[in-house]
Amino acid sequence: MQQPSFEKQAGEVETFWAYQSTGLGMDRLTRTEIKRRPLAEDEVRIRVAAAATNYRDLALAKGEYLPHMKRPFVPLSEGAGIVTEVGGKITDLKVGDAVLGHYTRDWLEGEFHARYHDSKVGGPVDGWLAQEVIMPRRALLEVPEGWTLEQAASLAISGVTAWRALGGSMDSLAQLAGQYVLIEGTGNVSLQALDIAAKAGAFPVVLTSRPQYQQALLGMGACAVIGPGSLEQRRQWIMDATQDQGVSLAIDVIGGDTLLSLILPLMREEGRVAIVGFLDSPKVSGDLIGPMLKGMLRLEGISVGSRQNFADLLEFMQHHNLRPKIAARYSPDEIQQALTQRVDGLGKVVIVVDPSIAGSVVGENA
Repeated sequence: MQQPSFEKQAGEVETFWAYQSTGLGMDRLTRTEIKRRPLAEDEVRIRVAAAATNYRDLALAKGEYLPHMKRPFVPLSEGAGIVTEVGGKITDLKVGDAVLGHYTRDWLEGEFHARYHDSKVGGPVDGWLAQEVIMPRRALLEVPEGWTLEQAASLAISGVTAWRALGGSMDSLAQLAGQYVLIEGTGNVSLQALDIAAKAGAFPVVLTSRPQYQQALLGMGACAVIGPGSLEQRRQWIMDATQDQGVSLAIDVIGGDTLLSLILPLMREEGRVAIVGFLDSPKVSGDLIGPMLKGMLRLEGISVGSRQNFADLLEFMQHHNLRPKIAARYSPDEIQQALTQRVDGLGKVVIVVDPSIAGSVVGENA
């Protein structure tokens, strides 16, 4: 990637544009000018190339999630760009380097602690829907060679969540080889999990209400795609797909009755259910304890991961030549449409902040 010029122009105004959530509601996402500030010694200034959306961004904007969060803040938790300035203590990054952002920027490794919630990018910490951002060095990773900046901007939440749901380490992935993994839906966590599980040697079974994507999902490595049907039909189709062995790992993004009536009855003994969402409902009405004890099952709540998890994911994807899929691109002034419109396709919704560099491939012409 050819390094763009960042020389300051004579008379340049010391501000940059950004979108802020100033209150509850989509109409409170407004563009404003923000005054630049000097960097701290451990900070990096970045020219934003692209950012990506997640359901969290919509829920925050509408006030359905954390309505009492302090505002204003700059939304969007995933992004990538080019370094334009580094703080005095930083020696391992330079102007022109391509970087992407870690979501929970204080969670570097090990276990999660509640205090890390306050370091989440895209609320309460300012996110990537801006002409430029300032991030601490610890919250940045270098973009792998061969990736575009759009692709790099599409992983911090969905990719790391999928990685953790599948076990969060190379050793855990190795144990999935030859095992059946049930993946619900075709959202971005599910797509990333499908990609990773297939490359790890598992047999992914995808449950979807959108059978028009069957061939695409099979092409990504699914051993079976289960479309719409009655509860009994779907149970039988899944058991047929697993040769009556059942499921060793299920990634549940739906919750509610689906967890009780469909997922738990199909689990193998000592299987694990990674719960990463609740599209149906966060409430469970029925016998949860019985099936868990009978099958010695483990239910684990998953919410993204550490910076080390992110680094491991990038290493795995680079080794297996995996890239995030992009379904649609919007400009920054189309942020409301980007958050609310259902995209016809598989992959991320990307906000192209700087078209001149968003599609640049890292490592080309270096």
